[in-house]
Amino acid sequence: MLLDGSVAVVTGAGTGIGREIALRMAAEGADMVLTGRSEGPMKEVAELVRGAGRRALIAPMDLRDAASIEAAAQAAQAEFGRVDVLVNNSGVGGPSKPLWELEAEEWEDTFRVNVTGTFLVCKAFLPGMIARRSGSVVVIGSVTGKRPLVNRTPYAASKTALIGMVRTLAWEVGTSGIRVNLVSPGGVEGERLGWVFEQQAAARGITVEEARADFAGGSPLQRLVSPRDVADTTVFLASSRAASITGEDVNVSAGLAMY
Repeated sequence: MLLDGSVAVVTGAGTGIGREIALRMAAEGADMVLTGRSEGPMKEVAELVRGAGRRALIAPMDLRDAASIEAAAQAAQAEFGRVDVLVNNSGVGGPSKPLWELEAEEWEDTFRVNVTGTFLVCKAFLPGMIARRSGSVVVIGSVTGKRPLVNRTPYAASKTALIGMVRTLAWEVGTSGIRVNLVSPGGVEGERLGWVFEQQAAARGITVEEARADFAGGSPLQRLVSPRDVADTTVFLASSRAASITGEDVNVSAGLAMY
């Protein structure tokens, strides 16, 4: 198994991509620290992890609350004594409107979660990895950090910021034996993307089905991405099979982005 005996933290582990990543990591032998704001869904994931024969700790966390992040890091240390893998998956989609119609609070809230939240999680969990001189950090970004998505400037700008964070952090922790990589999914099947299609359809005066088809048609494979696709790539980057990969931005987008 790719992660046999490892301890992995996944933010936003209760639903969507985070849920799939947590379950895939458990299937590959990792004990899991499940973090997020909604304990109900995380309890379900924890039961599935334990059913796979791995340990699971639920550590409530709000990326807007630095104290809750520190508390989660301390809980993980107390339960497992270390963290080998950190997956920064949590994020928000932000508002859907032209930039000039945005309120400053809407812009700042998107960055507070997607960028500052990622910074705070790394800040809380990296010292232990540095002390042990080993570890892998994977940040879930988006191809929207590299290509336009109309009426989503806060989201796009926040995801572009993660690229710079990952590349620089990879240099800062590389001599401590820690790797840092970014996964940039394309359109991932799920409730959040459904909401995006609704907003895009309303803004462009087309149907939701047309917005979906238009988005999927922009990729060579003519389809959206499944959460499993993202999880498989994340597991690989977290594992020793990616031992010489760091500072990279890996697209999982059905070819929607190729750079």
